[in-house]
Amino acid sequence: MDYLENTIYDDQNTEQTNADSSSSSDSDNEEEDDIPVFPTSSSVLIQHGTKSLSCLTTDLNGTRMITGGYDGDMEMFDFGSMDSSFKPFRTIQPCQGKVLKSIEYSSNADMILIVSGDCQAKVVNREASGKQIIYKCPLGDGYVVDMNRTKGHKSMLNYGCWSPTDKNEFMTCSDDCTIRLWSLNNREQQISCIRTKSEQGHDVRTTTCTYHSIHQNGVNTSLVAGGCLDGSIQIWDRRKPFVHTTFLCRHAHQNDEIISSLKWSYDGLHLASRSTDHTLKLWDIRMFEKGCLSSCENIHNRFAMTNVCFSPNDRYLITGMSKKTNVDLGDETDENIGKLLIFDRLDLHKPVEQISMMNDSSVIRTFWHPKLNQIFCTTNNGCIKIFYDTQKSMNGVLSCLNRQPKKQKQTNDFYANIDLDAVKSNAISSITSRHRKQRQDPVQSKRPEVPTDSTGHDGRLGEHGSTLHQHIVKNIELRKVYDDKEDPREEILKYAQIAEEQPFYVTPAYKETQPNTIFQADVDEDEEEELVQPWKKQKN
Repeated sequence: MDYLENTIYDDQNTEQTNADSSSSSDSDNEEEDDIPVFPTSSSVLIQHGTKSLSCLTTDLNGTRMITGGYDGDMEMFDFGSMDSSFKPFRTIQPCQGKVLKSIEYSSNADMILIVSGDCQAKVVNREASGKQIIYKCPLGDGYVVDMNRTKGHKSMLNYGCWSPTDKNEFMTCSDDCTIRLWSLNNREQQISCIRTKSEQGHDVRTTTCTYHSIHQNGVNTSLVAGGCLDGSIQIWDRRKPFVHTTFLCRHAHQNDEIISSLKWSYDGLHLASRSTDHTLKLWDIRMFEKGCLSSCENIHNRFAMTNVCFSPNDRYLITGMSKKTNVDLGDETDENIGKLLIFDRLDLHKPVEQISMMNDSSVIRTFWHPKLNQIFCTTNNGCIKIFYDTQKSMNGVLSCLNRQPKKQKQTNDFYANIDLDAVKSNAISSITSRHRKQRQDPVQSKRPEVPTDSTGHDGRLGEHGSTLHQHIVKNIELRKVYDDKEDPREEILKYAQIAEEQPFYVTPAYKETQPNTIFQADVDEDEEEELVQPWKKQKN
């Protein structure tokens, strides 16, 4: 940790020098800067669906916005072409039947990372159309116990994010107790696998993860942080093996409570965490193991995707507050509504500003865009609420307010005094007669050939013969007509005298050797059995 401390202290000295040089500014300007002006004077409500919105992302320039939720729909909005109806230009389901947990633009906004309740994350192109899938993470082998030997996750994903420095690298965490780093240049398997361990040395589920954000001083750019189900926050340095953590706080949040979000400040020295134990905490990386700098309790959170975000000037934090259910409410009589909370970074004990949500909705995802100076938030009833200030904000949703929805082309309607029942009956009768005529026409009805009623001709077999043998026999029989009164025995015996006088087949063969015919003598049944060979006798 010496290299990290030296870098931090050098940056502190530089900041102190800059602060001393700028201390001679006018006191009036300082007083104006101390007055918090939040872009919350106006708001716009956009309807996504009816289920909870768990994903929200915008590109770096703030020209596009993507939302996703429990219904599996991903809607894409373009502020440059969208009118005041606020309709998305594309709606798809990238993961059929799966809850969307994280959607994020890459650093150059040409790719989109989609993490769902599946084991495989997807990377799609900017338009999410055509051959949209650029990369799909491989699936890990479910029969391999060692997580380092599997090519991918084998349990449900919880979160994913892009690297702020490398446009081809992203990170995912899963219920298989690992954090995996992926690269589009190496698609066969992950480039690194980090196993999260509990205090007892057992594997523990990872609920969220984050890269260190880009900041001015360039401090801690190699750090990777993860929040675990045992309440610990574990941080690794990528320049070292991922065997041991570089920074570790075992009891950052309550055990068996989901750490729903981790977010680095823009100066790179502080880390904010949000958990379902209803707390928001701020940590200093220079004294991470000593405990949090400040915290706020009793901020109800019942969604695993509730996040925390820093303001563009790095002075404030924003997060969402969930509405309590009847079980969580108990005997409390306090106001029970969802809120958007804004905290001062130096003191988190009490929010600086609270914005209540209508329709009994809970705030899940929040984002304060640094260029637009607009605050985006999603709710559990499928709405996106965008806060802005007409004087302090620019572009984004402001460019859509004055665009009127396109009018649909109107067709000239005409009226006619027509008896529809009569027309309908005539139409039915005409259709019936037309079908009847078509049935009588052998060509239109495609009637099969009629079977022949005589001998075969023109390549067709006769009526009675389905085989060639039957056909030939039938034709032979049809050629000669027989008299039913003829006696077959007399017809055969009239050839007996001719056969004796002019033998042709059998008699000439025995004329010299055996001229006299010898017939077999009559044998009784008993004698016949004796003549049969023993092995041919039938067994009783």
